[in-house]
Amino acid sequence: MITVLGATGNVGSQVVRELTAAGTGVRAVGRDAGRLATTGAGETFVADINDAEALRRAFDGADAAFVLLPLDPFQPDYAAHQSRLGEAVAEALRAAGTPRVVALSSLGAEVPGGPDLAVTGYLGSLHEQEQRLAPLDTRLTAVRPGLFLESFLISADAMREHGAHADSIDPDIALPMVATRDVGRAAAAALLDPDAPAVVEVQGAADRTVPDAVAALGPAIGVPGLHYVRLGDDEMAALLREAGMPADQARLHVAMNRAFNEGRVRAHGPRPAGTDALTVEEWAKGIGP
Repeated sequence: MITVLGATGNVGSQVVRELTAAGTGVRAVGRDAGRLATTGAGETFVADINDAEALRRAFDGADAAFVLLPLDPFQPDYAAHQSRLGEAVAEALRAAGTPRVVALSSLGAEVPGGPDLAVTGYLGSLHEQEQRLAPLDTRLTAVRPGLFLESFLISADAMREHGAHADSIDPDIALPMVATRDVGRAAAAALLDPDAPAVVEVQGAADRTVPDAVAALGPAIGVPGLHYVRLGDDEMAALLREAGMPADQARLHVAMNRAFNEGRVRAHGPRPAGTDALTVEEWAKGIGP
């Protein structure tokens, strides 16, 4: 039996589907009993990820666990909040003695975030979490995906209103971009593979630029002329704060983008041959206006 945290989220729900289809017993963990009931998992367990004792009970008796740190772009004092969640997950795994763990991380998580996570922004918290999990007496695999295509959807309303998508990533920078469907598939495969490596990179079908992704997404959300506007770092941070994002999170967002621009976030292995990962265009076709 495998315990899956975040079982109602984009990645976790796909992990549940893949494991269930493979005939593996799943204990789906989340905060909402109603939503958990729709996952199709054999067992469900209501728990908050910051409750180490509840998580320990969710991990008890499991042969393996899929773990993650949920991203809340409006959570104040983000770094401290992520640290609290990360400590709870690590403590629970340690107490339960879970023998196999697959952790959702990110490309760039191998790079230390530096003071105040100034080097890689959000990704610095994932570096710290990998460091917390590494000493556990478990067989650990870190799944490191590229930029989630679904992250563009956070700005869908603004795109429709303004006919443009604004960010601080250089328009000529090609990044590994991946759909959460494919991340979930990779995580489930790692859970089922006794020989899975310590790091699994999930690069998507091809490296693409932000203008590529925006051009594909536009028609899918009803904005066929959607285009990309590259803002300066300070201007982007100010825009995010106007949208209600806490100042520390706006800073982390811009720092992460700067790491993209400067090449600190990249894949280290070759893209697997014959991948069936969704292209940007294929992914966008599944998005309704």
